[in-house]
Amino acid sequence: MKDKLINVSFIVVIFVLAALARIALLPLESGDYYNYLSVWMGRIQEVGPWDSLSMTISNYSSAYMYIMCLLSGFSNSMLALKLASVAFDFVAAGVMFLLLHHLTGSKRKGVAAMAITLLCPTVIFNSAWWCQCDIIYCTFMLLSLLFLLKDRGSLCCIMLGLAFAFKVQAVFLLPFLVIMWLKGRTVKFWQFLWIPAVYFVIQIPAWIAGRPLSELMGVYFLQAGEFPFGTMHFPNIYDFLDETVARWHHMKEIGSFGLYFSLGVLGIFAYWMYSVKFRLTNEILVTMALFSVCLVLFTMPHMHERYGFFVDLLAIVYAIQRPEKLLISLGYVVISIITYAFFLTGTCFIPTLPLAFAMLALNVCVGMDLARQIRDNALEE
Repeated sequence: MKDKLINVSFIVVIFVLAALARIALLPLESGDYYNYLSVWMGRIQEVGPWDSLSMTISNYSSAYMYIMCLLSGFSNSMLALKLASVAFDFVAAGVMFLLLHHLTGSKRKGVAAMAITLLCPTVIFNSAWWCQCDIIYCTFMLLSLLFLLKDRGSLCCIMLGLAFAFKVQAVFLLPFLVIMWLKGRTVKFWQFLWIPAVYFVIQIPAWIAGRPLSELMGVYFLQAGEFPFGTMHFPNIYDFLDETVARWHHMKEIGSFGLYFSLGVLGIFAYWMYSVKFRLTNEILVTMALFSVCLVLFTMPHMHERYGFFVDLLAIVYAIQRPEKLLISLGYVVISIITYAFFLTGTCFIPTLPLAFAMLALNVCVGMDLARQIRDNALEE
């Protein structure tokens, strides 16, 4: 009885503190809200929610535009949008509890995952300060991972399809799912069709409202050309080439090179995972997911500061499942906080080039950990 009371009290206190931390930041207006979201909300309020769906008002997908339309009736649109994302902070925390409980069988580790997620600075800043919706698509990515662990292949891909309907960054998890298919774990080839199918279904209301289907289906291609820089303040290999927002030399050519280079690196990694015979433990699965997403972010061009948001969440899972890796996980979160500060406050006390070296070091550590786990669980040929 005492143990249960302490656990419930801890959860209540964490929820209250997490809520208060977010409430303190709600009045702050970010550059993204001022320059983009407020303009889009103003246009929706001007023409009406339904009519706005037929127009190209934003560069966001229809899924998030539906949320904006639903919230357009509120006089304080910034508060409404922030609270929508904050609500998903708590949903994501619940999913993190389920993930760690499934991985470890420990409710206390599940509670720890939930608490750390709610108090993680980047999670708080992203929704309550930045007024961004990364937690929404990442919640569905976490659900995709959970259903993978539960051997529910269709639901795994449906959740990734929902994530993709909100943000194209959901594809960061796709290489990992391809490896799971290659290893014969949960996902079957035909189940990947759920991803475009779900995306198509999400577009139907906007299509009925009058927006061309070709435009709805190709919105992410339009986004790709909007910021062609090698890196948008995310520390990766394009910092080594000096292809940044502040200094760029051959951004069009480097962008094309980067896409093919990244796909090649990911292909080599997937083939290696397929070729090596090993027992696929839950520890290996989480490490592989973290490493594959980090590999995408480190090699793919046009990465923004907050695109590492899902890495922060996976790093929490990684650290709680294997506490000896806590420093690595902290490293990812600290780098994210530093890159967030550049956008939110204009503070640049550490340039992105040293951060890129730090990110490389963290990725190497995770890669070496993955290789060691695979060696320890090797199967005879």
